[in-house]
Amino acid sequence: MPFDPEQFRVYKPDFSPYRDYADFGACIAFLNERGDDLLRSGPIVTPGELHTARLMDPTRTRISVIREIATNRMVAVALLKVSSDWRKCVGDVEYVLVDEDFRGGGRGLGRALMEHLLKQAREVGVTLVKLVSEPEREDARALYMKLGFKLVKGSDRHFELTLS
Repeated sequence: MPFDPEQFRVYKPDFSPYRDYADFGACIAFLNERGDDLLRSGPIVTPGELHTARLMDPTRTRISVIREIATNRMVAVALLKVSSDWRKCVGDVEYVLVDEDFRGGGRGLGRALMEHLLKQAREVGVTLVKLVSEPEREDARALYMKLGFKLVKGSDRHFELTLS
């Protein structure tokens, strides 16, 4: 069963003043409540005002969220940090998480989430996408490879994808 847009909504929160700001806090809460396998160094603390402004700057950060339409429950989130130098624009994917209750079953939520994030990466001119995925996250790693990510030579957890 592929991703069902009648059941789930994939979107990029609009963090302009007074819009979707609640989603920012909800993303942090979602990761802290459901991301035990991602947050080995401890929970994400609510950032200070300056750090929040940087995280909400669309030239530096892109976030993809999936909510179940019937309940408005957040079921997946992913973050893309964008940086650039004289030669290239790089996107680092972090905190890719699909709620355990919604994993598997062929729903396609992980794929929809990553495709949405990669679309955003292309929109801001990212040419190289990087991510780290631990070897025990077999399903996630299989998805990344299906999306074209390649394991970096000499590493068992670093992946890269060149965008055109």
